[in-house]
Amino acid sequence: MRRLVACCFATTLLASMMHAEAVAALVVKPSAGHSMNRRGSVMPSLRSVMPGSPDVAVLDRLVFSTPLQQFRIERSRAKRLHRWIITATDGCTAPLIGSSGKSFDFRVACERHDLAYANYSTLSRMNLGVEWDAALRARVDDQFQRDLQESCLRRRHSERLRCDAWVVVFFHAVRLAAGP
Repeated sequence: MRRLVACCFATTLLASMMHAEAVAALVVKPSAGHSMNRRGSVMPSLRSVMPGSPDVAVLDRLVFSTPLQQFRIERSRAKRLHRWIITATDGCTAPLIGSSGKSFDFRVACERHDLAYANYSTLSRMNLGVEWDAALRARVDDQFQRDLQESCLRRRHSERLRCDAWVVVFFHAVRLAAGP
């Protein structure tokens, strides 16, 4: 819970700083690398003050290029270097299969999917070089499906068939739940 609150606070702080820059830019044209604060004083721009400021390439690498087995390690490394990354997740619950109590563990795939949705949509709302539209959402969801399928590859053949069936269910549930 503390992590979620910290992420929300950081996002709010970043948004208010961006708002201050936007308002100041309307009043006076500051020199390159600087902007005006609300009191009219010149201040460095957000990107020059905040090391590891929002960079879509960092997010793209985590979501689309990092192998699923390395995702948690790379996410932790990226979070240390880029404090703006939202890592809060609600995870996902793997469905119980029959009465045996066995389940398929899709948590890492769900964590990457949550990271993508949270960060791309936030960067889009803040006008930081991302347009969270149907095409990007479909690309993120397709990566989620590939991650789910990859988590089934380590299963025995009989389990893999059931796992693949649940991949289809999870993928279509995500596509329906999040809208067009």
